[in-house]
Amino acid sequence: MSGGALKLRNLAGLALTAALGVHTAMAASEAQRQTWVQQASADLPARVVATLQRIAGADRRLLAARAYLRAGSTLDQRWSWSQQQLDAYPSTPEAKAAAADIDAVIAAFAAANPGFTLGVNRLPRSLELQIAHWNENRSVGITAAALAAALERQFAASGGAPDAATVRGALMQWQPPLAATLAAPGLSAHGQARAFDFQVQRDVKVIAGLARAAAGWTQKLHAAVERAGNRFAGPLPSPYEPWHYAWIVP
Repeated sequence: MSGGALKLRNLAGLALTAALGVHTAMAASEAQRQTWVQQASADLPARVVATLQRIAGADRRLLAARAYLRAGSTLDQRWSWSQQQLDAYPSTPEAKAAAADIDAVIAAFAAANPGFTLGVNRLPRSLELQIAHWNENRSVGITAAALAAALERQFAASGGAPDAATVRGALMQWQPPLAATLAAPGLSAHGQARAFDFQVQRDVKVIAGLARAAAGWTQKLHAAVERAGNRFAGPLPSPYEPWHYAWIVP
């Protein structure tokens, strides 16, 4: 074998070794983070643990686990409705009251803004849909990665493997540099029809809504909510969502 060919083979071997090393390190890191998820969630209700298992990636599971721990005693009362509750909702007095309040906002908005209307999804958001959104959302991925990196630095500095209490404490104390734009699956107010997202529309075209809030529409929507009787509180301040309003249950 020529010197050049030998050199190329050696370089290829080094590249393969480096790639395997990176892959092994990533696998070890994922396994380590999953251990933290298991430690953090050990005392959580079974349905919450089952939800964590359906979340893609240890980083996103850690971020969700942090939300569940911080919810504390309110976790059960905030948890998204079961499929049976979702199916029953449209015929309940609560659903009819929410629909009447939404109609009042739509009417007030249309009267003040001729040619425009509001689109609203009136149905609760299922846990399955919340999980799907959490697994795909870019801001969740960024915030989750920041959390995982912060835990690795903290635990590396302290030395040794952290116990469950240390992991839970670190999760609850960590503050994100930028909040994710979604509530953790199961904790969204949409899961109990306690919040609604409004979209400004002209004919069937969305002018301002979930993806963006054009200048001026935020104030116009808020004015319509006030004129309709203030049955909604909002918009959501953190993360700031000018289209998101919490419904005040009668």
